[in-house]
Amino acid sequence: MTVVPPEVRNTHERKRRLKKFVSLILALLLALGISSVSAADGFDPASVSTPYVCLMDAASGNVLYEKNAYEKAYPASTTKIMTCILALELAGDLNEIVTVGDSVETKGSLINILPGEKMPLKDLIYGMMLQSGNDAARAIAEHFSGTESAFVEKMNEKAEALGMTGTRFVKSNGLHKDDHYSTAYDMALLSRYAMQNATFRQIVAAGTYDAAPTNKDSTGYQWENTNKLIHTKQGEASYKYQYANGIKTGDTANAGRCLVASAKKDGVELILVLFGDYSDKVSGDYRFQNAAKFFEWGFANYGTLEASSLGLANTLQAAVGNASPDDAEGGLLTLNIDFTGVKAVALSQTLDEIRGDPSLLTVTKAIDPLTAPVEEGQQVGTVSYQYDGATLFTAPVYASRAVAEAGAAPTSQPSTSPLAIETTPPGGAGEKNNSWVFWVCLLAALGILFLIAKLIFAGRRRKRAPRRRKAYRARIVR
Repeated sequence: MTVVPPEVRNTHERKRRLKKFVSLILALLLALGISSVSAADGFDPASVSTPYVCLMDAASGNVLYEKNAYEKAYPASTTKIMTCILALELAGDLNEIVTVGDSVETKGSLINILPGEKMPLKDLIYGMMLQSGNDAARAIAEHFSGTESAFVEKMNEKAEALGMTGTRFVKSNGLHKDDHYSTAYDMALLSRYAMQNATFRQIVAAGTYDAAPTNKDSTGYQWENTNKLIHTKQGEASYKYQYANGIKTGDTANAGRCLVASAKKDGVELILVLFGDYSDKVSGDYRFQNAAKFFEWGFANYGTLEASSLGLANTLQAAVGNASPDDAEGGLLTLNIDFTGVKAVALSQTLDEIRGDPSLLTVTKAIDPLTAPVEEGQQVGTVSYQYDGATLFTAPVYASRAVAEAGAAPTSQPSTSPLAIETTPPGGAGEKNNSWVFWVCLLAALGILFLIAKLIFAGRRRKRAPRRRKAYRARIVR
């Protein structure tokens, strides 16, 4: 019988335990990976009953999923996203003091400010975005424009500039009006724009905010974010999502429960709009429960594709107006489409289909009217590529060469065209010059005609004379 030394026996035991521990860790990681993938793969966006949905990639603006996203819907307090970004852009100093007007909003959610109360603009904005204060939104609007209606005009101008074609604002706070409406897509578009502002991002990501005392309140205020993906109030169920970083809730009887949310994971940021969840049909937290699922599904199925890898045509031909007559190509210009750094952003399944058959893409050209002079390398427009009606990516277009402008028409030299018409006003110097030229040309032409006629006549006389002499000789012989 072989006796194993104790030190060898201990070494084998340590290796066995280490191997078992490593196997356990690997199994756990595998299980976690499988469960994570299963959770993402098992979610079907179509199973969500929310009437209006838009899931957008923040970097490109591409829509990853939508349901009725372009149809009219009521945005409720998500309207305050526009009020907030406008205030941030109009403000010279967020610490400037706002004096609340005499007509304070008293409907819906409030931060309970009073007429004549003086509060820093920054505090009002936090109260509007976190606590969803309708009174704060109106005070901000009146501070910048004098009246709420005047501020709303700025809101609609901004919406038009951003391409929000399905939106019309009537209130700064989103309290219901039948003619105050938007779409899920438009609100995603607005949020994508607003999230490019660092101060806006900081505001909508905050869980709570402490406002300083005012002339009407000696203790100050504390506001809590109504977005449960960001913050859980005491006594409420938690729906915090670790990747969430904004944006705004909204609730009215007509709009239902609304949510515009954003989340960022591994460098990818998604924006989600859920409109129209009515409390008689789903729970009050239905939007928060589904938001996290949408984000996980989006992150799991999200993909990018380099446009340059698709083998698309990279040139266009265009005619340039007012090009110089000396242009070697007769004013025809080759335009270069630059795919450098351009990526298609969509669901992985969509990208796989495009990768397999790039001809599935349709093209929309937006080329500026080309008029000389054109500089080499000048950007003259863009080309967009769509799949199933949705734009996947847009590439800039540049002029491949310079095209010179046609020079001014010469006025001191006569036209070489026999059909040229003199446009000098009657009675002017031009008319006298033309009369002199006319008579000289006429006399020259008559002289030429006279010489031709004389030569013809002389030729005929020479031909007739020999015949007469021959006949005379014939008569003498007879």
